[in-house]
Amino acid sequence: MERSLVIAALQTGLYPKDERRAIREGVSLTRTAAVSARLICFPEHWLTEKILKPDDEVYGIFFDLARELDIYINLGGVYDRAQSGKSETFFVSPTISSRGKLISKQKKVHLFRRENKIAIGGDSFKPFEIDQIKVGVMVCHDVVFPESARTLVLKGSELLLNPSLITARGIEPWRIYMMARVLENRVPIIAPNPYLGRIVPGDSVIMGLKYEKTQGIMEIQELARASKGRRIIESKIVFDNDIAAQRQERLNERKPNAYFNR
Repeated sequence: MERSLVIAALQTGLYPKDERRAIREGVSLTRTAAVSARLICFPEHWLTEKILKPDDEVYGIFFDLARELDIYINLGGVYDRAQSGKSETFFVSPTISSRGKLISKQKKVHLFRRENKIAIGGDSFKPFEIDQIKVGVMVCHDVVFPESARTLVLKGSELLLNPSLITARGIEPWRIYMMARVLENRVPIIAPNPYLGRIVPGDSVIMGLKYEKTQGIMEIQELARASKGRRIIESKIVFDNDIAAQRQERLNERKPNAYFNR
């Protein structure tokens, strides 16, 4: 039986002084993408610097939307202070189930520059399941560190999300990092990036794999890539047994004693 997931990445606009517009646009794009997608992924900082509280309406809006549309929603990367009675702020990537429940709130481990003045970094990577497919999230700068993806894959992740906010000068390095993680770990990556003209050019991408069995060669495939502007990109990811076997073979070839031997 084929295991697959139709995934949409939302390339939202950035509205630093108009959170209401950002939310309206997020809802509108989600409704459009939900016609065919099962998992819908937002970029990082689409709400700029808004800090979500325990009873924040943003959570309520998207809990209701996920339940109504029978979809999973990953809210990209947002500041969060949703633990009652505590004042710590984290930068998190919340994922909502099709029942309108929070099933994961992956903290960004490697905060980037100014984020360190606002939030506390996370200290672990924890996969979760969507339709029996194990998913892991590494938020933006986490992709720079190969340990992020490898830890999630060692814990069983078959699909990685990398919600990001990448400026124009960083697009090519970002793509190189993602290509390396896809190839190293034999997993597809969904990478939404927002859009703000020349400053933040979008270029959201979905990267997958193709295994040439006759030659034993693994190739990266660009399954979808966004042009400029507010966009939705989409792809059906098939979780192929041959690629899964190649991933396990790669993991089995590791020599941890050599890496950590002092």
